Amino acid sequence: MNNYLCENLKKCKACQLELSGRVFGRLMQFFSLLIIGIVPCSGAELIDYQYHDLVISTCKIDLQRDTVRMFWRDSEKLLLGRFPRLQAWLRTQGDDVVCATNAGIYDEDYRPRGLYIEKGVTLRKLNVRKNAYGNFYLQPNGVFLLHDQKADIVDTDRFATEREALFPGVLFATQSGPLLIQNGKINTIFSTQSENRLIRNAVCTTSPRNVVLAISRGPISFYAFAQFLLDRIGCTDALYLDGNISRMYPGEDSDFGPNFGVLIAVTKKAR
Repeated sequence: MNNYLCENLKKCKACQLELSGRVFGRLMQFFSLLIIGIVPCSGAELIDYQYHDLVISTCKIDLQRDTVRMFWRDSEKLLLGRFPRLQAWLRTQGDDVVCATNAGIYDEDYRPRGLYIEKGVTLRKLNVRKNAYGNFYLQPNGVFLLHDQKADIVDTDRFATEREALFPGVLFATQSGPLLIQNGKINTIFSTQSENRLIRNAVCTTSPRNVVLAISRGPISFYAFAQFLLDRIGCTDALYLDGNISRMYPGEDSDFGPNFGVLIAVTKKAR
């Protein structure tokens, strides 16, 4: 029975058990090649994937279970900017950070370059400029929106024209660019042969209630990053957040690096 299964498989329970064991073993081998680390936590699921020659870290969020917010300044209007400051400030309110990343491109004074909504209040207006330098202006760019237990990623033009009709009750929003994936398709401006490889982070949705934060732990092209999010994660829409300076908490480098503008974080009540 070690090297073959008998011909009368339907009647042989021993063969059926061995076949089931073989299938299960193969499946476990397959998934072990894709996922190199899972960290269970009481807020979101943290998973590291091996993708070609680098690691991509993800934080998988269920909006019906997890608390997700965006943070720019504290109650004294001081920039939070970094994960340790955010963690320390939230702990004064009885919360802990489960996972977090920088949430979009910002100017030298740390102001978001585009739309920013926090707790339902618009603090920075939608940026509809197109012919300008930088990743933010690569088209189409877009907006990540958080409602109550629901998320959207939409292109800037659609949000500008249909906001009142289609997107009422937005609690948090950040604008960045370019869109990596739109309606299940990779942005056509990306080249499969591109040598433009940097650390990159993004936010994507796999359903209206499921959000994924992702960061490459090494240099990757726009196209390869989008392909990973589409094929491995199942993202239907994805928005690029930022490049080489990007960080994700938890991570070995999450306590280092520059100040950021807005941060997006999953939080839980501190014990």
